[in-house]
Amino acid sequence: MVKVSIICTNYNKGSWIGEAIDSFLKQETSFPYEIIIVDDASTDHSVHIIKTYQKQYPDLIRAFFNQENQGITKTWSDICKKARGQYIARCDGDDYWIDPFKLQKQIDLLETSPESKWSNTDFDMVDSKGNIIHKDVLKNNIIPFMDSYEKMLALKGMTMASTWLVETKLMLEINDRINKDAVDDTFNIQLELFKKTKLAFLRDSTTVYRMDAESDSRSKDSEKLAQRFDRLLETQLEYIEKYPDSDYKKVLEYLLPKHNDFEKVLAQDGKNVWDNQQITIYLAKGDDQEFSEENCFQFPLQHSGNIQLTFPENIRKIRIDLSEIPSYYRQVSLVNTTVNTELLPTWTNAKVFGYSYYFIAPDPQMIYDLTAQEGQDFKLTYEWFNVDRPSQPDFLANHLVKELDQKKVELKMLSPYKYQYQKVVAERDLYLEQLNEMVVRYNSVTHSRRWTIPTKIINLFRRKK
Repeated sequence: MVKVSIICTNYNKGSWIGEAIDSFLKQETSFPYEIIIVDDASTDHSVHIIKTYQKQYPDLIRAFFNQENQGITKTWSDICKKARGQYIARCDGDDYWIDPFKLQKQIDLLETSPESKWSNTDFDMVDSKGNIIHKDVLKNNIIPFMDSYEKMLALKGMTMASTWLVETKLMLEINDRINKDAVDDTFNIQLELFKKTKLAFLRDSTTVYRMDAESDSRSKDSEKLAQRFDRLLETQLEYIEKYPDSDYKKVLEYLLPKHNDFEKVLAQDGKNVWDNQQITIYLAKGDDQEFSEENCFQFPLQHSGNIQLTFPENIRKIRIDLSEIPSYYRQVSLVNTTVNTELLPTWTNAKVFGYSYYFIAPDPQMIYDLTAQEGQDFKLTYEWFNVDRPSQPDFLANHLVKELDQKKVELKMLSPYKYQYQKVVAERDLYLEQLNEMVVRYNSVTHSRRWTIPTKIINLFRRKK
């Protein structure tokens, strides 16, 4: 009998779904398990990859394909009904497991924890390119550890769904209680799970969570993100009504410090806006190719930086987004380190003054043409600065005046050195003049008859000896 049904949901995760399936296949267990993959009408190459694995492992992998997009909540609820195992292990198509004993460890944990029908583990975070962002996220308190219904409700936290192992019977029961139009199915499921059972936590990091820039929870669309938070608030209020006998004093104990921290942030007058800004570099193979999130990489924006870059040989064009908000840079340069030559952008939405770039509108962009460049190694150098009251129409003039005043101060500080330099130059010129005069006198003596005749007589006597 199948002990665990691994269920993997996928929608347009073709770049990563293979890595997820490979991690399932590497599991070493003392019990049989099955792999169930459901694709929610992907428009990329996901279906082809899934069918290839299914054909290769027909006895282990069962695949299902939605003809129309159903959304994650309905897709998850429907696919769980196909599970044959006593337990369901969840993993989303862009995440993957890094511990070959993950399932075995969690089964052992649950079967020795009779009060628990649900287990999760610690995990690592990577970006869309697979670069490590954080290790042992829960251990290092990158995000708060969720261990109760009240804490989950107050903080809208996560127990990392791709690490879950849940008793199938309980999972099916909870799925029936979830609204199919929920903005985040895992939030609702977690609240219900905390109400039904105790969470058994495995401290080992077993899973990698991929920070996909296109996910709803990290949308760059401010309106879409605002709607998401509004609906999460609706869910919170819904659950207050649903379970009125919960310990809401505890909820307040979590909420009030969080609110206080938020007030502190507001008091900073928006200075923290830079904390999570990223430099995004998009790559394109030609003029006809659009820049996309599928072909880019990111670096945290700092006050200043020197970033070493190596582009694939087939890249012909790049776009550098220095942040996502209006920003101002004292200098920005992209240097081809192979030939030590600086490139100028072919297009930018900045106002350029000398070496300074002023991005007044959101989404700063600089496009470079690499077609005629030799080598693939480059260095991006930048230094940003704050501008007081950028909303004022004369903010650029004000900044330039400040720069001019600073230059005047620096010039005044250099004035004593100018006098010393002039004095040294005058002394040098005097010494040169005296030296030239001595050379002339010397030559006049050594070339006169009074000098040359005695010299010849002396040399004659030296030869006779």
